[in-house]
Amino acid sequence: MISPTTNSNLFGTTATASTGPKKSLDKDAFLKLFITQLKNQDPSSPLQPHELAAQLAQFTSVEQLTKINDAMTAQASATQASTLINQASLSTSLFGRQVIAGGDMVHVPQTGSARIHVDVGGSGGMATLSIKDGTGREIGTRDLGQLSQGAQDITLPGNLPPGDWHYSLTVTGANKTNVPVNTYTMGTVTGVNFGSGKLTLALGTLQVAFEDIVQIEPMSTSTTNNNPGGTTPVVPVGPGPGGGAGDPSIPDPYLPTLRH
Repeated sequence: MISPTTNSNLFGTTATASTGPKKSLDKDAFLKLFITQLKNQDPSSPLQPHELAAQLAQFTSVEQLTKINDAMTAQASATQASTLINQASLSTSLFGRQVIAGGDMVHVPQTGSARIHVDVGGSGGMATLSIKDGTGREIGTRDLGQLSQGAQDITLPGNLPPGDWHYSLTVTGANKTNVPVNTYTMGTVTGVNFGSGKLTLALGTLQVAFEDIVQIEPMSTSTTNNNPGGTTPVVPVGPGPGGGAGDPSIPDPYLPTLRH
């Protein structure tokens, strides 16, 4: 009789050194199992030809699937690398341009006023701004008065504490219920960073992912806008909701999808 200890050593492992069963078998493991089966088959009842053919067919399928998986992985890696190269090329043309990206960050300068970009649903209403730090602690709230519906830039009150903050906007409609509000992070591109396989843009002290960009403002308005409290003309990234073209200086195939 074989003891448990001897049985463990037969397979080159011990109970304490076991790492657990594999969740999947590659082609090498499949071949080893097949050869082991042939070596240990019952001589009085050997493997039948049709059974042998079936198992060889399974082995061939495993090998082909492994090759297909490797090819798809290589293709995906090449596509990702190509996308990053195209994004990096486009990013260099965005220096000095004001962009709007999905998010909820705002930089409040030491002097002057900050601006945010929001999209107010419903029919608009009375708006209240709340700013919080990175831990979620509320820094302050401000009443912004009546806001109309639609996408718009808003100049914030000048008495907010300077720093980089998360913000939220609560808009109460005529029926005393809150209307939906989409918030964005906006700023002028000052740098490009690459890390962990992703491209991010520096908007001063803020960071946004390249794929989160939804709008790019023309160079003329990003530097000469004299209407900070109103809606700033923007250039959609790619085709806009009305089917209009984006900035002709930017190659559309390299741009992220416009988010609504």
